[in-house]
Amino acid sequence: MSTSMIAVTKYSFLLGFVLSACHHAADGFSFPRTSVNNQHMSVLNLAWYDDDGYEEEESNNRRNSSRGRGGGRTASIERPKTRRPTGRNTSDWDRPKPVRQPKVQQQRTTLLSRTQNAPQFTAAIDCPHFGTCPGCVVNSTVADIDIIQSAKLYFSSLSVQKHIIPSKLKQQNLYDEEDFFKVRIPGSITQWRSQAKLATAPANTWSKAAGAAIGLYARHSHKVLSIPDCKVHHPSINKAINMIVQATKKVRTPVYQEDIDDGLLRYVQLQVEMSTGKVCLTLVMHAEKLKECQPHLSFLVKELKKLDEKREVWHSIWCHCNDSSGNAIFNRDIKRWHPVEGPPFICEKIPGAFPNLKEGLLYFSPMVFRQANLEGFAEIAKEVREAIPAGSKVCEMYAGVGLLGLSSLLHHGKMGESGKGRGLQWLKCSDENPENARCFERAVNSMPMHITGRTPRRFQKDEGDKRNKSRRDKKDDLISIQEMVNRLNDDKSDTNVRTSVTYTVASAASALYSGQALGADVLIVDPPRKGLDEPVLKQLCMPINKNQPYTETAAELSDLPNHLINWANDVRTLIYVSCGFDALARECDQLLKSNAGWELESATGYVLFPGSNHVETVVVLRR
Repeated sequence: MSTSMIAVTKYSFLLGFVLSACHHAADGFSFPRTSVNNQHMSVLNLAWYDDDGYEEEESNNRRNSSRGRGGGRTASIERPKTRRPTGRNTSDWDRPKPVRQPKVQQQRTTLLSRTQNAPQFTAAIDCPHFGTCPGCVVNSTVADIDIIQSAKLYFSSLSVQKHIIPSKLKQQNLYDEEDFFKVRIPGSITQWRSQAKLATAPANTWSKAAGAAIGLYARHSHKVLSIPDCKVHHPSINKAINMIVQATKKVRTPVYQEDIDDGLLRYVQLQVEMSTGKVCLTLVMHAEKLKECQPHLSFLVKELKKLDEKREVWHSIWCHCNDSSGNAIFNRDIKRWHPVEGPPFICEKIPGAFPNLKEGLLYFSPMVFRQANLEGFAEIAKEVREAIPAGSKVCEMYAGVGLLGLSSLLHHGKMGESGKGRGLQWLKCSDENPENARCFERAVNSMPMHITGRTPRRFQKDEGDKRNKSRRDKKDDLISIQEMVNRLNDDKSDTNVRTSVTYTVASAASALYSGQALGADVLIVDPPRKGLDEPVLKQLCMPINKNQPYTETAAELSDLPNHLINWANDVRTLIYVSCGFDALARECDQLLKSNAGWELESATGYVLFPGSNHVETVVVLRR
């Protein structure tokens, strides 16, 4: 063999060796990565495992398809495609990936195997409407949803973990069963919904005798799908819906048709009083004034009462007039609400109150926000009150009727009585809806005076017909909503003597800049899905001003320029209850990266609405 031939053979051998090594490396054999620590690798390996799973499914589709390369990919696959390596042919790309190390497989174990109450997490809803009804995205394994996985990855990220209080961070693998972010199901996964807002449509557009179809809008349309056997509805709601359908058939109620803008009955809201199982019904009518609903409203209400012979279904009936266009169920004008039958409030026990005593009650009217899963939310209230140090001064914003604040006030008051702690020094709540103030005042008056520090105000017992009269007759002894607001906000009013429990009718930003959080040790926020108001977040991100004098009133800071005042300067504990995880993650990043000194103590996700892709998150931050 000549010298030139030997040289060609040698270089061909070396070239083949290099190409073989590159080929195997691209197929999944990894080289040592000494520059990346184990924590980083655990996150990276998890992401790679996800990509590989997608690639293997796509590869199988290709091999089983007759449409050529890529033809087997289905439209339902929406996960981002892994970048295809260059310099590889189709056979290399379709080659099955090697099995990863057991440690990575162990990290990839499902959420269900890492929970403390696995049977509850694996139970099935088994709803007959699943698949057609847009209300639920899963029919079993209700915690194995996308938003939970996103929350797990967010709180496991290094950018968040470096802000966790060291004593709370366990030195262990990121994906062991003792994760920093805990997931809980606070109750039953069926029959949990005690409030429902449902749309209506004519069951037959050619005949009023067919009555109303009541349910949810179908996906991407305004076609109403009836859900008479919904498994997540409280049984009283399904029973009430059936009665409404029967009544609309009997009295031929004109049901609203959106396409021609004609008809009367538009939506229904059903709220269950958990202690009695009775339903507070709100009939939303396509009208501007109450008189425009007659005589059909009277006919319908009379038939509903007739069907409830044993008086075990209806707690009360209201009419709400909403002739506005769009998808808003309720009009913001408080004058559009009209009580028709029954008492004005639903009563529920304050979470943590003694169940057998008639004290510590929450009051809800149809005009205020109420959690759809009230029993599940009681578990959230428990975590909130236990995160508040004894003897604290507490401010609650986005308070609604004050459920979280009053639950904390009652809990710490009882702990003080038993000698196991100290009661709260004061509680200040605020929200925009003036009707919340009426409910809050009644709740405070139902609590022990030695806990609230207040003398109960006298309220005349409301009856449905008398309350309706009071709307027209200002000489009635009942306290109107506007009078209640004036008494709460007027510092010179005799009924607004300084006490340990107060309520301000204002937005969160207005309440903050009026000094509501001055002197507070703890701030509770439970904002809507969009998150905190920008001014509130801005103040919480400001560093503590050690030169700012301690005060509980804004007047004492009048000498300071507004831009130098930190209106949350004294807050050391922030309890954030979130119903929108995207907003929480965004705002949590801003809080942790600011110079305000915030650190994470705990984060818990509650599957409050089993079946949906939703998580209610409670985050406790300290500084």
